[in-house]
Amino acid sequence: MLEFFTIVLLHLFAVASPGPDFLLVTRQSLRFGRTVAIWASAGIATGIIFHSFIAITGVSLLISSNPDFFNWLKMIAAVYIAYLGCLSFFAKPNPLNNENRKHNENYLGSYVLGLITNILNPKAILFFITLFTVVVNESTTTILLLFYGLYMSITTFIWFTGISYIFSNQVLTKKYENFIPVFEKVIGIILIIIAIQLFL
Repeated sequence: MLEFFTIVLLHLFAVASPGPDFLLVTRQSLRFGRTVAIWASAGIATGIIFHSFIAITGVSLLISSNPDFFNWLKMIAAVYIAYLGCLSFFAKPNPLNNENRKHNENYLGSYVLGLITNILNPKAILFFITLFTVVVNESTTTILLLFYGLYMSITTFIWFTGISYIFSNQVLTKKYENFIPVFEKVIGIILIIIAIQLFL
């Protein structure tokens, strides 16, 4: 029971910390609306299942213990996050009318965006390695490990769905409509800074 509560707390701190996933869902909410952002959240949650699986099977440990491969992964992640940053920074203003949003809806694309953003996050790999090698006891059954992974995936989806609801609130977005393009540029700059940090 103590093991589970430790995982709950560590995951809560990890998922609540602003990073590429948070910035992606925020941008999708502001630019395309709630449904598109929820699909991105589903992609992120699927990424959590992926990380849990490779951590449980020991694949992530092999990746992190190979410096060359891990550095290549960091470079790929940096390029991808920089691409997302540029996408956000140079995006043209998107009017908040329903017809325009409906025209730009791409649920599958948003899901894939969320999935790739989470999978390519090197910090996520290290987090799950720490979780499943340091926190989790060696005697913990595989079924319980899979339950932990599923729990983290579901709570991640719930968390980012909540973020989607907050940033797609019509009263909020209408009130600050003129600031949304500026906010998108700020998101773009933060993503580019994260990408540069991965390069260093």
